[in-house]
Amino acid sequence: MANYKILILGASYGSLLASKIMFGGHSVTLVCWPAEADLINSEGFRVRMPIRGQDPIVIDSRELPGEVSAADPDDVNPEQFDLIGLAMQEPQYGTQGVRGLLERIAA
Repeated sequence: MANYKILILGASYGSLLASKIMFGGHSVTLVCWPAEADLINSEGFRVRMPIRGQDPIVIDSRELPGEVSAADPDDVNPEQFDLIGLAMQEPQYGTQGVRGLLERIAA
């Protein structure tokens, strides 16, 4: 099976999608602010999914077969990825770094 490199713009909304992709053994890079990137790069992420009448299910990225990393938008080269997903709130796409990354993706 091929190991794909996938870029997801947005760490908050993108973490659930990233966890599903990582279950398949693929590598995911999340685009986020530098402080968030540092935290994800050092501790991974956890997704908590509520289940009615039960304790939430917790998915820990450190326990998945795929790999996760995080980066600031200015540090990303879109040409290094096989697939790019958008998972940010709409206003974030207008910020300086993200707008520049979108322009590099479009090119």
